[in-house]
Amino acid sequence: MAFSAPAAYLTHQQKVLRLYKRALRHLESWCIHRDKYRYFACLMRARFEEHKNEKDMRKATQLLREAEEEFWFSQHPQPYIFPDSPGGTSYERYECYKLPEWCLDHWHPSEKAMYPDYFAKREQWKKLRRESWEREVY
Repeated sequence: MAFSAPAAYLTHQQKVLRLYKRALRHLESWCIHRDKYRYFACLMRARFEEHKNEKDMRKATQLLREAEEEFWFSQHPQPYIFPDSPGGTSYERYECYKLPEWCLDHWHPSEKAMYPDYFAKREQWKKLRRESWEREVY
Protein backbone atom coordinates (compact mmCIF):
# COMPACT_ATOMS: atom_id res chain seq x y z
CA MET A 1 0.00 0.00 0.00
CA ALA A 2 1.56 3.23 -1.11
CA PHE A 3 -0.62 5.64 0.88
CA SER A 4 -2.09 5.12 4.31
CA ALA A 5 -4.60 7.72 5.44
CA PRO A 6 -5.91 8.11 8.99
CA ALA A 7 -9.24 6.37 9.61
CA ALA A 8 -11.05 9.71 9.81
CA TYR A 9 -10.26 10.46 6.18
CA LEU A 10 -11.22 7.10 4.71
CA THR A 11 -14.36 6.84 2.66
CA HIS A 12 -17.06 4.35 3.55
CA GLN A 13 -16.04 2.20 0.59
CA GLN A 14 -12.40 2.11 1.73
CA LYS A 15 -13.44 1.11 5.25
CA VAL A 16 -15.60 -1.72 3.90
CA LEU A 17 -12.84 -2.96 1.58
CA ARG A 18 -10.27 -2.94 4.39
CA LEU A 19 -12.63 -4.77 6.70
CA TYR A 20 -13.22 -7.38 3.99
CA LYS A 21 -9.49 -7.88 3.48
CA ARG A 22 -8.81 -8.15 7.22
CA ALA A 23 -11.66 -10.65 7.56
CA LEU A 24 -10.23 -12.78 4.74
CA ARG A 25 -6.76 -12.69 6.29
CA HIS A 26 -8.13 -13.83 9.65
CA LEU A 27 -10.18 -16.50 7.91
CA GLU A 28 -6.89 -17.93 6.62
CA SER A 29 -5.86 -18.39 10.25
CA TRP A 30 -9.05 -20.28 11.06
CA CYS A 31 -9.10 -22.46 7.92
CA ILE A 32 -5.83 -24.25 7.30
CA HIS A 33 -6.98 -26.31 4.33
CA ARG A 34 -7.44 -24.34 1.12
CA ASP A 35 -10.77 -25.90 0.08
CA LYS A 36 -12.33 -25.13 3.45
CA TYR A 37 -10.94 -21.58 3.33
CA ARG A 38 -12.31 -21.04 -0.16
CA TYR A 39 -15.79 -22.21 0.88
CA PHE A 40 -15.94 -19.83 3.85
CA ALA A 41 -14.42 -17.00 1.78
CA CYS A 42 -17.28 -17.39 -0.72
CA LEU A 43 -19.80 -17.28 2.12
CA MET A 44 -18.18 -14.13 3.47
CA ARG A 45 -18.16 -12.54 0.02
CA ALA A 46 -21.88 -13.28 -0.26
CA ARG A 47 -22.49 -11.52 3.06
CA PHE A 48 -20.67 -8.43 1.81
CA GLU A 49 -22.39 -8.56 -1.60
CA GLU A 50 -25.79 -8.74 0.10
CA HIS A 51 -25.51 -5.10 1.20
CA LYS A 52 -23.38 -3.83 -1.68
CA ASN A 53 -26.01 -1.50 -3.15
CA GLU A 54 -27.25 -0.02 0.12
CA LYS A 55 -28.33 3.58 -0.60
CA ASP A 56 -29.12 4.72 2.95
CA MET A 57 -25.80 5.86 4.43
CA ARG A 58 -27.07 5.62 8.01
CA LYS A 59 -27.96 1.98 7.52
CA ALA A 60 -24.69 1.34 5.66
CA THR A 61 -22.70 2.93 8.50
CA GLN A 62 -24.63 0.87 11.04
CA LEU A 63 -23.93 -2.30 9.04
CA LEU A 64 -20.24 -1.43 8.90
CA ARG A 65 -20.13 -0.81 12.65
CA GLU A 66 -21.84 -4.14 13.35
CA ALA A 67 -19.51 -5.95 10.94
CA GLU A 68 -16.42 -4.43 12.60
CA GLU A 69 -17.75 -5.45 16.00
CA GLU A 70 -18.42 -8.99 14.75
CA PHE A 71 -14.92 -9.11 13.29
CA TRP A 72 -13.42 -7.93 16.56
CA PHE A 73 -15.12 -10.68 18.57
CA SER A 74 -14.42 -13.45 16.06
CA GLN A 75 -10.81 -12.75 15.15
CA HIS A 76 -8.25 -15.48 15.62
CA PRO A 77 -6.33 -15.48 18.93
CA GLN A 78 -3.04 -16.17 17.10
CA PRO A 79 -3.46 -14.83 13.56
CA TYR A 80 -1.01 -15.84 10.87
CA ILE A 81 1.62 -13.14 10.43
CA PHE A 82 3.78 -13.16 7.34
CA PRO A 83 7.46 -13.61 8.28
CA ASP A 84 8.64 -10.28 6.82
CA SER A 85 5.68 -8.29 8.21
CA PRO A 86 5.87 -6.33 11.48
CA GLY A 87 5.55 -8.88 14.24
CA GLY A 88 6.76 -11.70 11.99
CA THR A 89 9.73 -13.92 12.72
CA SER A 90 11.94 -12.41 10.02
CA TYR A 91 10.88 -8.76 10.37
CA GLU A 92 13.98 -6.54 10.16
CA ARG A 93 16.15 -9.62 10.58
CA TYR A 94 18.93 -8.30 8.37
CA GLU A 95 18.71 -4.63 9.36
CA CYS A 96 21.82 -4.98 11.52
CA TYR A 97 23.85 -5.88 8.43
CA LYS A 98 22.88 -2.81 6.41
CA LEU A 99 25.62 -0.20 6.41
CA PRO A 100 24.87 3.51 6.50
CA GLU A 101 25.49 5.31 3.21
CA TRP A 102 28.40 7.36 4.58
CA CYS A 103 30.45 4.20 5.24
CA LEU A 104 30.92 3.72 1.50
CA ASP A 105 32.74 7.07 1.31
CA HIS A 106 35.57 5.59 3.38
CA TRP A 107 36.23 2.61 1.13
CA HIS A 108 39.72 2.34 -0.29
CA PRO A 109 39.96 3.10 -4.06
CA SER A 110 40.98 -0.51 -4.71
CA GLU A 111 37.74 -1.66 -3.06
CA LYS A 112 35.71 0.83 -5.10
CA ALA A 113 37.40 -0.44 -8.26
CA MET A 114 35.69 -3.79 -7.78
CA TYR A 115 32.27 -2.13 -8.31
CA PRO A 116 32.87 0.63 -10.90
CA ASP A 117 29.29 0.88 -12.19
CA TYR A 118 27.79 1.16 -8.73
CA PHE A 119 30.18 3.86 -7.56
CA ALA A 120 29.83 5.82 -10.82
CA LYS A 121 26.05 5.91 -10.38
CA ARG A 122 26.47 6.71 -6.71
CA GLU A 123 28.67 9.72 -7.51
CA GLN A 124 26.08 10.97 -10.02
CA TRP A 125 23.37 10.60 -7.40
CA LYS A 126 25.43 12.46 -4.77
CA LYS A 127 26.13 15.27 -7.25
CA LEU A 128 22.44 15.57 -8.10
CA ARG A 129 21.55 15.60 -4.41
CA ARG A 130 24.08 18.37 -3.68
CA GLU A 131 22.73 20.47 -6.57
CA SER A 132 19.06 20.05 -5.68
CA TRP A 133 19.44 20.22 -1.89
CA GLU A 134 18.85 23.97 -1.63
CA ARG A 135 15.69 23.84 -3.77
CA GLU A 136 14.21 20.91 -1.87
CA VAL A 137 14.94 22.01 1.67
CA TYR A 138 14.53 25.77 1.54
